[in-house]
Amino acid sequence: MAESGFTPVKTYPLFRNLSLSAGDSGTSDVQDLRYSAQQGNFALAHSVAAGTAGTAGTTIFTYVGCSTFDGTYITPSGAVAIGTAGTAQAADIKAFDPEPMPFMKIIATQSGSGTAGKDSKITAELIVQ
Repeated sequence: MAESGFTPVKTYPLFRNLSLSAGDSGTSDVQDLRYSAQQGNFALAHSVAAGTAGTAGTTIFTYVGCSTFDGTYITPSGAVAIGTAGTAQAADIKAFDPEPMPFMKIIATQSGSGTAGKDSKITAELIVQ
């Protein structure tokens, strides 16, 4: 049982070896933040590995939110990209400061165009306190 005033850190799995080609994107399941984002601390732990194309492309992470679980998810007007993972960066944890929202989805977008092979395998977790 948590001590009074203690806010534990919660980890939400988002993607597990998600294969993306150039120009593709993947969207996580809905993350319910109503009881876990008490302190407003957010971070994204991610890794980008080479896919079947033999290289790892550049991946951009963003977020969308909604006031209801099954509503229309939108990008907040003040939102900025969580971060970018390039070919030389295998893994990282990036803090970000989203607007308050009860429900969130994370989007991983592979830069470039075309679909010549799966360029990246994405694994990511949302860390919230």
